[in-house]
Amino acid sequence: MNQPSNAYWEKRARQRMASYHRDADPTIQTITAAYERAAEDLTAEINKIFNTFGKNAELDAAETRKFLNEQIPNPLLKLAKKWYPRVENERIKKWLLNRMNAPAYRARITRLQALREQIYLQSKLIADVEISTSARGYVQTINEGYYRTLFDIQQGLGVGFEFAVMPNRTVETILMNPWSGEHFSTRIWNNTGTLAESLNKIITAGFMSGIGNAKLIQEIEKMFGVGEFAAARLVRTETTYMANAGEMESYTEAGIDEYMFIATLDSRTSEICRDHDRHVYKVKDAVPGKNMPPLHVFCRSSTRAYFGPKSLEGMQRRARDPETGKSILVPASMSYGEWARKYNVPAKGAKPPKQIEFFEFDINE
Repeated sequence: MNQPSNAYWEKRARQRMASYHRDADPTIQTITAAYERAAEDLTAEINKIFNTFGKNAELDAAETRKFLNEQIPNPLLKLAKKWYPRVENERIKKWLLNRMNAPAYRARITRLQALREQIYLQSKLIADVEISTSARGYVQTINEGYYRTLFDIQQGLGVGFEFAVMPNRTVETILMNPWSGEHFSTRIWNNTGTLAESLNKIITAGFMSGIGNAKLIQEIEKMFGVGEFAAARLVRTETTYMANAGEMESYTEAGIDEYMFIATLDSRTSEICRDHDRHVYKVKDAVPGKNMPPLHVFCRSSTRAYFGPKSLEGMQRRARDPETGKSILVPASMSYGEWARKYNVPAKGAKPPKQIEFFEFDINE
């Protein structure tokens, strides 16, 4: 049985982590597009108001105040009905349906109240895209972490052995774990709520102070940029968690008891990751945020299997063909695709289980 150098295993671990984050790029792009669509819709509404009451791209504060305080039939029921079919997350669908059926949605409200509610609804449409898109990506990352690591172990050691398909229940457990103290979907719900509050403060202050059109839109776009950054930061951090959690499952499946923490050592590496670099821990004692990456936001650290005599003997025994008594080999030239077909590894693109209800919030809020 081969036993490559530490440098070999560390290189493969870093390559896997880089691959997981490349796969997360489309998720971030989809989420960013949702923020940009919402920003465009909101700036279009602002431009309508300026076109009605603006003079030289500035508002007449008194006229604007009068306009915004006018009572109108609530226009948001029609808007909410238009958006409802696009919502993927079942809890958000229930929340939106509950909101549409509320008596307030059939009452007359001021134009300013309507604008505020529109901003809040749009923030929750962003939350829906963010939760649904990232959950799909995380399921893929968990599975990739499991299977890619098993492939690297077998190819590195040069032997092949049968292994179990990643159980859906295990994927669900990893996906549902609020490892950082708060589940990612709850963070998304709260972050988008904070975005809506901040936007409403900016717009209300802008209208009341007679700020110029360009300045107000600039502030709105800046705030959406803050939201986009928070969303990307969350995806990067959670991707590192999901990948490492999937890899831990591969170590358990392969009979490996220990793992080594591998920090990405460059000018951006945090002190806490440097402190953990190359430390060895028990797989059964792995705790994300403490001795398993991520240890902080934007963490890029990974792990590698730490092979003891017992684990190597176990894999050697599993690699023996029961009919011929010879070892099943996985040559260095074998690609991941060839290996995946040989061992019937499920294809990419698995969807998160439908029965999962991600986060908790009051649908009557």
